[in-house]
Amino acid sequence: MAQAAMANRDTSVSELCKELGVKPVTLYRYVDPNGDLRDYGKRVLEA
Repeated sequence: MAQAAMANRDTSVSELCKELGVKPVTLYRYVDPNGDLRDYGKRVLEA
């Protein structure tokens, strides 16, 4: 969900974080601003 939302330029990061119940720093740890998974997010999904 976060990946798809971040890929959409109209997405408000603060609203997405409220909806997911996470802080922006946590969101950006897993997903970059373009909606691509970061290495940490890939490792978590592989586990």
